Amino acid sequence: MIGVTYQQIQKYETGANRISAATLFRIAAAFNVAPAFFFEGLATGEGEGAAPGAEVAAGAISLDGIADQDVREKLRALIVSLDEGRDR
Repeated sequence: MIGVTYQQIQKYETGANRISAATLFRIAAAFNVAPAFFFEGLATGEGEGAAPGAEVAAGAISLDGIADQDVREKLRALIVSLDEGRDR
């Protein structure tokens, strides 16, 4: 649905690869949300835009706009696994 292989999704989950802007756009389309949805609630730091390397407070991303509870839980698990992969 988003144009990547199962193996690529695994790499996103483990943090081995980052999600490109184009893939994020396709993910947003699959969930029927705007790409900006994934950035709601993020701190922008000083000046315009987010500061490079800015940390996101736990729970800053709301998935409540996704009606399907199963999809919300799977996306939440993906986000957690991506965060865990950052420390590697």
